[in-house]
Amino acid sequence: MGATGQMSGTDPLAGDSLAAELDAYNRAFCELELPWRWDADIFRQLLEAAGPAEADCVGAYVERHQPHLLRVYDKSFLRNLVLDARARCRQEAAS
Repeated sequence: MGATGQMSGTDPLAGDSLAAELDAYNRAFCELELPWRWDADIFRQLLEAAGPAEADCVGAYVERHQPHLLRVYDKSFLRNLVLDARARCRQEAAS
């Protein structure tokens, strides 16, 4: 981040990359009929919480915003479910 707290121009999740990732996640949520919708601010917060492993931003979201699901599902199951759907959505968008 720059001195102003804004993401720098070299940030891989700036601009089009961020929009593409958000679109893939939000399409995955829709495909899975999950009533979740992330915006850029939420996504950045989750990436910070997840650390270097972007894949765990789903786990961070569930822990913070949907903890009741953890009574029924393993965090890794939910993460893998969303990531598999996200991968399909990315592939569809690329074709």
